[in-house]
Amino acid sequence: MADSIERSRTIETIGLCRFSYVGLGGYKVGHDTLEERRAYLYQPERMEGRFRLFESVCLPSIIGQTDPDFTMLIVIGQCFPDLYLERLHKLVSPYSNIKIKALPPKRHRPVMSRAINSARSDFDAPSLQFRLDDDDAMGVDFVERAKQAATAMEPLWQHEPFSTIDFNRGYIYTADANGLKIQEDRYQYTAIALGAVIGAGNEQTIMQHGHHMLWRETPTLTFPDTDMWMRGHNGFNDSRSKGRGPEIDVHPVSDAEALHLRARFNIDNAQVKRVFAQPVPDAAP
Repeated sequence: MADSIERSRTIETIGLCRFSYVGLGGYKVGHDTLEERRAYLYQPERMEGRFRLFESVCLPSIIGQTDPDFTMLIVIGQCFPDLYLERLHKLVSPYSNIKIKALPPKRHRPVMSRAINSARSDFDAPSLQFRLDDDDAMGVDFVERAKQAATAMEPLWQHEPFSTIDFNRGYIYTADANGLKIQEDRYQYTAIALGAVIGAGNEQTIMQHGHHMLWRETPTLTFPDTDMWMRGHNGFNDSRSKGRGPEIDVHPVSDAEALHLRARFNIDNAQVKRVFAQPVPDAAP
């Protein structure tokens, strides 16, 4: 038993957060050229919204993890404007396990896989991996529970190159100066709070497969017992923008719901209001 607990604590764990990375593929919103994609991703209105969501929703869920023994990669493009890069460094520099990685504009999945593998210290040991976008949040015990699940799945990853850990309960949310609005949701194999256990000696990554196809391609273990993710819904949101995805019916959080979100995701509704009430700074180039 003690050996099992120790393995769950020490399995190397790597998270990936794509922050407006300019590359080829990876977005449902299509662009004909990299210049068009760069202009879309870096437009000041969009970037201001992404930073406010990252600061008040995504980052709190990362730094609030009950198990802090993981590496979090924030992947940006090499063309990320200096003004925004300075702002991002200021937000994450207090946290030694969060690393900013600037990459050239390549094909999305291969470049993200290379980023993850560059953070692996030992390919002869298994790797637990997860991903989220800059407006997503994961439950504060996601890393802890994913490690426990990975340990329980050892008979699988001893023989399988890739195994999946799925948490299927969460929320769709919006955020503005009035605070959070939410809708409870159940969604299997969402990209958020989804773990991949890569077996020893294997260079695959969680970016190897489309997250919605993992149930068809890998052994999986699903947990339906607790709220584990929050997915943003906004005008620039890729997967649900411009008519994509089902209609949502969010409602302002009650006091009890705000307390629940604070406990589950380390998200403070009062902070969300403060962040979104701030004046918009001068536009970046």
